[in-house]
Parts: sequence; structure tokens; C-alpha cells
Amino acid sequence: MQYVKSAEDADEIVNDTFLVVWNKKEELLLDDSIKNYLYTIVRNKSLNFLKKKKMEAILMEPEFEIASADTSAVEHLQARETEQAVFEIIEKLPPKCKQIFVLSRKEGMPNKEIAALMQLSEKTIENQITIAIRVIKDSLNRRQQADSSFKIVMMPWLLAWLMMN
Repeated sequence: MQYVKSAEDADEIVNDTFLVVWNKKEELLLDDSIKNYLYTIVRNKSLNFLKKKKMEAILMEPEFEIASADTSAVEHLQARETEQAVFEIIEKLPPKCKQIFVLSRKEGMPNKEIAALMQLSEKTIENQITIAIRVIKDSLNRRQQADSSFKIVMMPWLLAWLMMN
């Protein structure tokens, strides 16, 4: 509750924590460190939850419309145009930021592996991904403001791709 400020979310995190412990019960030594181990898992899960929630808030703002199976052909064309714009923006990112974003989103590498590969901290990797998403969002918004015919319509897969951990 201290981290996520929601009883429902806190319950979910605690349940996930006990599931992790249960799955690793054979490896654990039940001594004084179990309390610290549980606390660390809960804290990390809470921080990951908040990070994911922040990313969703960045992407899920009113100017982003999501295409569904019921959308018209025009909306599908707009979604494809948005998709193309996103890939063009990614190509224009600074080299290190682009490399990190592509490794994370296209290659599906965890932040920890990217950090080890690039000899950077995990926090730097997280920051670079957040910067890339912010640049994508801001660039799309500027394009929409400059070109009244451009409408931001996200395909569900593209939105999920941008938000994945």
C-alpha cells in the first residue's frame, strides 16, 4: 500500500510475491533473511508496477485512438500511417537511444541483459526507453498539430509493443 496506494493492486503484488516464493521453495533457506527476501520482492514488484503504470499513462492520453476490428478502412489507413510515422521517428532517435529501444522492443531483451551488453546501468536503460517513448509521443503530437489530416490511430499490437517491459 505504501508504494501503490491501492488495496487491490497491493493484494495482487503480495499474491504474486507468495507465488514467486512458492515456486522457489526448494531453493530457499528459511532463516532470518526470509523477511528481507519477501520485502525485496514486494518492493521490486511494486516499483515495476508503478513503472508500467507510468508508461501506460504516457501512451494512453486522449490524443491516442486505438483501432479495433470494428474500425473503418479510413481508420485502418490512419493506423498504418501512424505506424509508419513511429518507425520513422525511431530511425531518427540518437544512436544509443535507438539501439536500446530496438533491443528492448524489437529483440525483446530484458533491461538487465541490455545493460550488461552495453555496459550501462539498468536505470540508464530504463531512462533511454522512457526518453524514446516520450520522443515518439511528442513527435506524433507535433505532426498531428502541424498536419490537420494526420490522426494518431494506434493498432493494438503497436501500442502493446511500445508499452512492453
